[in-house]
Amino acid sequence: MLNEILKLCFGILVLYVGAEGMVRGSKRLAITLGIHPLVIGLTIVAFGTSMPELVVTLTATYMGSPSIALGNIIGSNIANMGLILGLSALISPLRVEDRTVRLEVPIAIFSGILLFFFAGNLEITLVEGIILIFGFIIFFFLAVFPEIAKGWRVLPDELTFELENPISPEEIAEARANQSFVSDLLLIALGIAGMVLGADFTVSSAVYIALDLGISEMAIGATIIALGTSLPELATSIVAAIKNEPDISVGNVIGSNLFNTLIVAGTPALVMGYFPIENSVLIYDFPIMIGLSILLMPLLRSGGKLDCKEGLGIILIYVFYIVRILTNLELFIPIGPNSWPG
Repeated sequence: MLNEILKLCFGILVLYVGAEGMVRGSKRLAITLGIHPLVIGLTIVAFGTSMPELVVTLTATYMGSPSIALGNIIGSNIANMGLILGLSALISPLRVEDRTVRLEVPIAIFSGILLFFFAGNLEITLVEGIILIFGFIIFFFLAVFPEIAKGWRVLPDELTFELENPISPEEIAEARANQSFVSDLLLIALGIAGMVLGADFTVSSAVYIALDLGISEMAIGATIIALGTSLPELATSIVAAIKNEPDISVGNVIGSNLFNTLIVAGTPALVMGYFPIENSVLIYDFPIMIGLSILLMPLLRSGGKLDCKEGLGIILIYVFYIVRILTNLELFIPIGPNSWPG
């Protein structure tokens, strides 16, 4: 058991380091190509922080543990909203752009409800998986691409840094001083390899621990693995909060949840034909995820910011969710389809 716990910790660490390496290499390559920081933030940084969830989900489904994959998706979304936003608000009140409240939060709520509706028959079908992925593509081109188009210009020698810029002057200076496509591509390749290796260690050890302790794979996926795959979002949001850049914190979380709900949940159904759902998830986990996203709407509207007290409140909701999972014995018993046909 101790070896498997160490293997799980090592897997999560490698997963995190791999994601950081991929994002860093991609940012350096983009800077070398002269792409503006805003474009980098809306594409590379936004997608890169969600890659661990996607890699772990695909690995878990391929290894015959779809419950871990499902727990990772739902648990990561709840951790993003309850833990990451809550901690960021404790560090510094999060001011929120009106566009985020009017557009991105409602879309995130609708996406969660749509996924819940699709999961009603205890599976995400191939067609439903395609709809989820297509939904993200529509969101990207309607909401994100216009911002990319505005910022898509050659990187000037002298750049005025604003809050939304996800890279520092030091990073630009370093990339310009060491312009090398080969080293950037190598760093990206090593990062991807690290994520794949870390996902394999994480999933295989999680399955062993779940079997040894007699708890469900869903519970492991929604707690330890979900928190582990959310480390990039956690690091990004906390650093942004410390630097008093709240737009990055909130945008990072909302964007990650949209990616998880539409891409990460849709891809296994697309690749494997269907994605099985446990009945207990419909009864407990989905309502928590959707409820938190709905709760964020009035909280973010109140004065245009999420303050310390509100942050503490959503952290307590996350703590309640975790305690409920780890103490409710009914959740430890897999209900409904819990194995992948092989």
